Amino acid sequence: MPRVWTILTPENVPLELELANPLERGVALMIDTVIVSVLSLTIAAILTFLSGAGTFGTILGLGELETGARFALLYAFAFPLLLVAYHSLFESLWGGRTLGKKLLNIRVIRTDGTVPDLAASLIRNALRFIDYMPCTCGVGLTVMLLSAQFRRLGDYAAGTLVIREGRKATPILPEEELTPMDLQVLTPFAVANIGRLTEEQFLGLRYFLLRADQLSPELRQKFAKEIADKVANLLWNGNPPENLPAERLIEEVIWLYRQGFKRG
Repeated sequence: MPRVWTILTPENVPLELELANPLERGVALMIDTVIVSVLSLTIAAILTFLSGAGTFGTILGLGELETGARFALLYAFAFPLLLVAYHSLFESLWGGRTLGKKLLNIRVIRTDGTVPDLAASLIRNALRFIDYMPCTCGVGLTVMLLSAQFRRLGDYAAGTLVIREGRKATPILPEEELTPMDLQVLTPFAVANIGRLTEEQFLGLRYFLLRADQLSPELRQKFAKEIADKVANLLWNGNPPENLPAERLIEEVIWLYRQGFKRG
């Protein structure tokens, strides 16, 4: 059974995400390492050629070395720098994905579900040298296998984990046909503001309706009221009408959002 990570949406609704397992992460890492290796070989070859003679070679102090030694030294310098830069830049700028992760349909997130920034990605990837160096006896793999969330040392330090892209442990809702609905709660003013709702908030509303029958009446009423209050404040600019029926409001917002913000 896949392991999951549960986060709370802005509406205080739990959302379960499937975690990527060590095999998936390992294959993605191999793909990314091949890419970084090719880039490092190319850069090392160019620098080896440039450092053979002339001012560039004099500045680097490599002109006296044999070609093979220069290449090995430059590759050993380029590879670790590119490895950290490649993973950090891709993960922070491409939604937690690298090329390898994209092919394996996995990505990095913070523990709160957000995309890691550059600082977190740098911390996460700088620790790869502790996680994967042979002299550390595979401490990264050991920690990952012992972790309930398959997290390595870099993940713990940066507050991140790796999930399967777009895979929820529980489906949000089936894509059923839209049936006509008369808007009994939403006013024209609220309808005009429906575009303020984000996709994540919309998914949280649908997830609540899916799980509502599994909650006790007290919890169902409590969560519905909390969610409806936040949505109403958003749609009515902080001044919603009083005594709005919570679940009816949620149902109408979901219906209107799904049919493209158009009045039915």
